[in-house]
Amino acid sequence: MKKREIWLDALRIAAAFLVIVNHTNSDVFQSATPESATWWLSVTWYALCKLAVPVFVMISGAVLLGREDSYRKCLGRLGRILGTLLAFSYLYFLHDAWVNYGLWPRAVRLDVFLQAVWRMEIADSFWYLYFYAGLLLALPLLQRLSCSMTDRDAAYLIVLSLGLGAGWPLLAHFVPALSLPTYFDVPAVGTMVGLFFAGWQLHRREKPLHTMPWLMGLMASVLLSVVLLHTEYGRMQGVGRYWAFMDDRMQSSLLVVTAAISFFLLVRSLLDRPLSARARRVWTELGSCAFGVYLWQQWVIEQTQTRLFVPLCGQMPVFPALLVWEAAVFGISLAITLVMRQIPGLKKIVS
Repeated sequence: MKKREIWLDALRIAAAFLVIVNHTNSDVFQSATPESATWWLSVTWYALCKLAVPVFVMISGAVLLGREDSYRKCLGRLGRILGTLLAFSYLYFLHDAWVNYGLWPRAVRLDVFLQAVWRMEIADSFWYLYFYAGLLLALPLLQRLSCSMTDRDAAYLIVLSLGLGAGWPLLAHFVPALSLPTYFDVPAVGTMVGLFFAGWQLHRREKPLHTMPWLMGLMASVLLSVVLLHTEYGRMQGVGRYWAFMDDRMQSSLLVVTAAISFFLLVRSLLDRPLSARARRVWTELGSCAFGVYLWQQWVIEQTQTRLFVPLCGQMPVFPALLVWEAAVFGISLAITLVMRQIPGLKKIVS
């Protein structure tokens, strides 16, 4: 059995925490202006947290590409994701019924539930499960493609996907005259495909020797993102969704992509080394809980916003209160997941 790579577990848990940041931080900078330090801190936090989804996609590419699993095994992975989506969507459906409608008889209205799942309206954060299910459906073909590729083939696919999917839209946003023609399309490429293959290629390369270039790349990507957000705020005079050019779920900004790649390599350069048995156990357990943290975090956020975050804002400035709240959401979600992992039959669902 291949030895578990601890740096990938560290990436999983970091990305899971940044998902929480992404779902809690936006209201802070949206209710502030650049005249306040809170806006700058919150926007910087926002620019950093956007790398969560790209990192998850890169991790998937690292562990799933470069091999040829059977169609049955790939479909088994898809079945697990769909089963998890249905199970947790029903839990969120029950909670929504209890809060808004009265638990019975809505809890047994499976027609309402299935229609809501099909429309993806039960838990907004579960959009990623829909995307991931589609990725797994195509996985047998993507695996066989990766196994037949040369390094130059892979590089071309990655550059083309990230250039057209992440780079060109950012350029065209600020220079509209460069927008691509309406019906111009390049089949089989896109930002997520590029990230998926980038994770595989960066994983199979030798370990980065130095941390400083990747730390500088991460900092530069975040800083430039903040500069562009401030520029957009000025262009729109603070009215409307001035952050939207960085907020497309399926087409991450090029700066988000470069931040994700830098972070991916930074963590590898720091943790891809021999660790003590105890440290390995801790990282392995935490990494195995990342998916469960993601599944629970939206519910925990809803339960703690008025019970914890609002009172904290009365005791300290809003941004420190936000950090405490996010740490608490992560801790509670992690604790729930750890308990579930001890229950027979549930471990595979949240791991």
